[in-house]
Amino acid sequence: MKWNRSQSAAANARRLLPKLAEKYFEAGRKAAGKKRSPKALHRFRIATKRFRYSLELFQPIYGPTLDRRLEAVRGLQQNLGALSDYQTIRTLLSDDQALDARLRKAIRRTTREFQEGWKTFDSTGQLQRWKTYLGRAGSAGKTARR
Repeated sequence: MKWNRSQSAAANARRLLPKLAEKYFEAGRKAAGKKRSPKALHRFRIATKRFRYSLELFQPIYGPTLDRRLEAVRGLQQNLGALSDYQTIRTLLSDDQALDARLRKAIRRTTREFQEGWKTFDSTGQLQRWKTYLGRAGSAGKTARR
């Protein structure tokens, strides 16, 4: 994100955050596809953290209406974090076959939960709603709605 110092924080948010949302949704659509590698899901977990943290920086501009949207991002981040944890445990304790079987089952379940969560997050029109919402930061002296 390239910050323009001659613009207000709200103007920068209106200019930058809709593009950031578009990139995030694009990455999420790839990550939620079938048969994504643990490495690809881990990269998307990092992208999710960055997206959330970027939005949180602008919390004062958007106000409490941003909280509901951040909750949805946090939910995705939690699923992805659990997947990362399971993969790490599998790597560290690969000799325990019973544990490995349970972890593989947990990975399949959590992957499905992530994919279902993403399907809701990215349901019809959601990207446009995000872009519209983020494009209204501080406009007309009000916080963005929706």
